[in-house]
Amino acid sequence: MFVPPVDTLFEGTDGRYVTDWQIERRLRTGAWTLCLRQQAPEKVLVETRDGALLLLAGIEPAELPAGVEIRVADDRARVVDTRAGPSVTAPRTPLADGERSGVTGHEG
Repeated sequence: MFVPPVDTLFEGTDGRYVTDWQIERRLRTGAWTLCLRQQAPEKVLVETRDGALLLLAGIEPAELPAGVEIRVADDRARVVDTRAGPSVTAPRTPLADGERSGVTGHEG
């Protein structure tokens, strides 16, 4: 019997996408602290290390935008943003003349 590697995909209010495995990993490592979990519809509210609240809402894999893909290795699924250029969720701070942003795509 085939078991899909991803139980649930989530879209964050920060514009990034994560799998349930990535959420559990970040909770386990202390990068995020669980505040609230809702079953139906699936939503998770976490606090980040810097004290920001992040709402994650369950989505279907077909809802991922082009250039955002699910990669599976060693029974672990993660979302990888392969879109070119700066991350669409990178903070938009003005750069000094001649200064370039070192921000690239996000691999959660």
